[in-house]
Amino acid sequence: DRQLAWDRLEDLRTLASMRAGNIEGQRMLFLFWSLNFMALSHAVTPASFWKESQSLAASLSPGWSFDKSELSTVYEKTKAYFEGEVVDFDGRKVPPLYTPRNATLIERFGITDDEQRKLRTIVSKEEAKRRDAERKRLARRAAGAQERAAYEATAQHRREVAQALREEGLSLRKIAKQM
Repeated sequence: DRQLAWDRLEDLRTLASMRAGNIEGQRMLFLFWSLNFMALSHAVTPASFWKESQSLAASLSPGWSFDKSELSTVYEKTKAYFEGEVVDFDGRKVPPLYTPRNATLIERFGITDDEQRKLRTIVSKEEAKRRDAERKRLARRAAGAQERAAYEATAQHRREVAQALREEGLSLRKIAKQM
């Protein structure tokens, strides 16, 4: 869970960078979720929370200051998390911090398909399927499988050779042995 939280934090940093710092209307959203993921990954503790929030805010938008009350909920949840509290959610014990689904983050941040292709973990189900298919395709190629077009061209050529040998009167057994 810590690694996933860290990877999501890195994805948010990547997203902010891709948007070339043009996150004016989403600064607090970036700050809130970044601090949440920092706490889940143990990169921030209750003792360092406010200092890290100031530093993170400055990196997101130099000169920007925010009202601490806007982060009070995530701060309280961070304290509870580090005190070992858990919350019952749909019959599961989960940390008191937010653990959103990818679809939620994609919607809240308005992450496009092109942006998702550059992120590691905050991706839609469709992007995850596309990546899985690409991984499998590359694994098949590494194992010696051909691209479909190349396979079909080779298969067509083999059929033509076999047909020509059959027309010469060779038996199926001799054609198979020769090919």
